[in-house]
Formats: sequence, structure tokens, C-alpha cells
Amino acid sequence: MKCIISINQYADFIKSTDAKKQRIIRDQKKPNKFRIAYYQLAKARIRKTLTNNGQLKHINDALANLASRVPNSKRQISDKHVSIEALEKFLILKIPKILKNENIEFLNSKLYKNDIDIHGVSIIVAPEIIFKVTIDGNEVFGGVKLHVSKSNSFDKEQQQVIASGICHYLEKNIVQDKQIVLPEFCISLDIFGNGFITNSTAKKDVIKSYKKECQEIIRIWDAA
Repeated sequence: MKCIISINQYADFIKSTDAKKQRIIRDQKKPNKFRIAYYQLAKARIRKTLTNNGQLKHINDALANLASRVPNSKRQISDKHVSIEALEKFLILKIPKILKNENIEFLNSKLYKNDIDIHGVSIIVAPEIIFKVTIDGNEVFGGVKLHVSKSNSFDKEQQQVIASGICHYLEKNIVQDKQIVLPEFCISLDIFGNGFITNSTAKKDVIKSYKKECQEIIRIWDAA
């Protein structure tokens, strides 16, 4: 069975302790089917805002919705508080100008393959947003990957890895013929980290620089 890991967990792995690396790979190889997803409303409204010309109405509506909720478990209390904090942090971020382009077109990511192969590891990128704009007659593509975790935010290096992964994902699975992927349109959004971090031409291939870590992922996967 081939090693499969999500791009966010890949970024986490490269900065983790040995014990956490083991846990990450164990969870990726044998995921808990009953695991509850956190911050669903916050994530959905952030995505909706970014695909609707930055309209903050969606965020404010979500904040009002959350404020009216009466949680009845520790998990629900935590989910409510962190979701509210995430949305409030998002409100002060400056949305990249490209996402407000009047000619932007958003693609359905479910219609495409969601992974890339890096040194024998299948990395699931699955951007929340894939977009296309026409610049100087050229069809140009970009994407956004969202991360919301108050206790495990990413540093700039990890966000660059994710942005680089988006770039490679778009080149491998989306663009055709003369279509272009601009690294600066490949964006990692970490709400509790550094906000919006874009890829850069200089660091376009940074995701490939972790060959040793990929070999370690395969080794741990095979032993798990």
C-alpha cells in the first residue's frame, strides 16, 4: 500500500518530534472513521468569503450564528470559542488582491485528482479553492489551502511548503497546453499562523527539498 499523507500533515511532519511523526503516520495510515471535524462553519464561511469577492457578510453571519449557539459538551464549547476567534482573526487579514479580481473564475476541485507524488509519497493537496484568471491573454491558475488549528499553527517554512505543494498540484493535475501557474497565486492560509503566505518563484520547488523526510515517512508507514 502506497504512503498517503495530506499536505497539512506533511508540513507538520517535517517539524515534528520522533514521537509525533509516528503518530501522524499512524493516523494517516489508519484514519479514525468516527473522528469529528472541527470548525466546519468557520472554514465554510472563510471559503465562501474568498470565493465571493471578499464579502465579509458571510463572516459576520457566522459570528452571529456561533454567538447564539448553546454548547452542551467540552468539545462543542471549544469548537465555538476557537471558531469565533478564527473568524475574528480572519476579519483583520488583508485578502490577496487576486481573489477580488472581477474576472476570476473558481473551479470545482472535486473534478480533479487531489494528489501529487513527491519522492514516492502520495501527498493529498486538495486545495479548498482553485481559481483561474486571464492576464495579458494568458489563462493563469492559482489556489488556496486553508489551515485552522490554534494549538498547532504552522511557521513560514511550513506554509511555504504548502504553497509550493499547491503550485506542483496545479501544474500536474489542472493546467493544460499553454495555461500557466503563477507561484505567487499559490497561497497557504493559516488563520492562527502567518495568515496568507504566497509561494515565490525562488521557493517554487521547496516541497521537493525534503527527500530525507519522505524516506522517513515511507519507513514509518511500512512499519506501522
